[in-house]
Amino acid sequence: MEAQGINLLKSRVEKIFGRRIRSSSACQNLCNDIFEVNRDKISFNTIRRLFISPHAENSPSSYTLNVLSNYCGFSSFDDFITGVHQSTTINHEKQHGILVNYLTSFFKKIEVCKRNDTTYLRIVQQTILHLEQYPDLIDCFQKEIAKTENGQKFYFEGLIFIDKLNSYYGSGLQYYLNEKKTKEAQMFGHSLLCYHSWLIQHNEGVEKHYKKGTQFSIDKSTSSPVVARYFAAQLFYNNVFSLNQDSLLAKIRQSYLSIKEYKESYSYLNCFEVILSEALILVSHYDEAQFYIDEILEKGKRNISSYIDVALGENICLLKAIVFAHTGKEKKAYEILQDINPYRFSFLSKQYQSILYLSIKQIFKNKTQDKEQIQHLIRETGFVRLSSI
Repeated sequence: MEAQGINLLKSRVEKIFGRRIRSSSACQNLCNDIFEVNRDKISFNTIRRLFISPHAENSPSSYTLNVLSNYCGFSSFDDFITGVHQSTTINHEKQHGILVNYLTSFFKKIEVCKRNDTTYLRIVQQTILHLEQYPDLIDCFQKEIAKTENGQKFYFEGLIFIDKLNSYYGSGLQYYLNEKKTKEAQMFGHSLLCYHSWLIQHNEGVEKHYKKGTQFSIDKSTSSPVVARYFAAQLFYNNVFSLNQDSLLAKIRQSYLSIKEYKESYSYLNCFEVILSEALILVSHYDEAQFYIDEILEKGKRNISSYIDVALGENICLLKAIVFAHTGKEKKAYEILQDINPYRFSFLSKQYQSILYLSIKQIFKNKTQDKEQIQHLIRETGFVRLSSI
């Protein structure tokens, strides 16, 4: 039973880490990440023996198992094993009781005054991570919270789970769309589902959600992140059906310049410039993407907004590196790549961003191991479109 538990723990660690641990550099980066997350110290050799040389004579110590369990959100290895056991044996009646109790006390009863309340967002974040231990609960959980204001605002709109777009989060967006019928919600949800369809190369889905999302018109009351998603969906649609993008690019720029000084109370995880520059990069408009990257960097210098954090900072650096690599500035791209720590990517998009990061690294160092890692991550996410990025 312990051997099975250790293997389950290793799988969970790799899931939190965002990549398989198959190299010395991955082992060292995991050590660093564990220290950054929990301030727990664990040696490189301990990690290497456990993940790369699993048939070593000595079993991992209790300390090692507890540290790794703590990294996964459990207080100890025993707590991890108990959680795994409960997730496989808990009956439906008790599942329902746990879920209803959680929803009632958390999403329905807590009043949150600010949309960018970072404390509440962190609690929702931990809830998402914990729920992955109970996959049978997730569908019911999403169905219920889609009916609540906090669930709509913080779970679906505030913490967009890119890595799970082709999984339960993408399915949950349908519940969200069924419950929240406002114009802005419909634009937001269908734009994200258009993005999902583009990533998995489902052209019919791209067309369907593009048409549903763009049946509405943006106006001054539309929040800038939703405007960005709206335009991103149009970029993906034009890309799939080989339509000229020039007039759309001009329209996006004009719209952005009219709203960029407008200050909104919105999640720091979602901002117009990052959403747009990322979409432009995916459809190979690198020079235009550079404009929006420069804009977000300038805003950060002026401290206009509070959405520059560690994970977002790493993402912006990654986008800059990709743009430079494709616009004849390979030396600058390489220098930026050297400073990027992929283990600081947001847990919501760690697999997705790791695909982009490892793909751009291929330009400078064509490693078979990185290629295998890319293919593994594409299989995990289903984002087959990224195999050609």
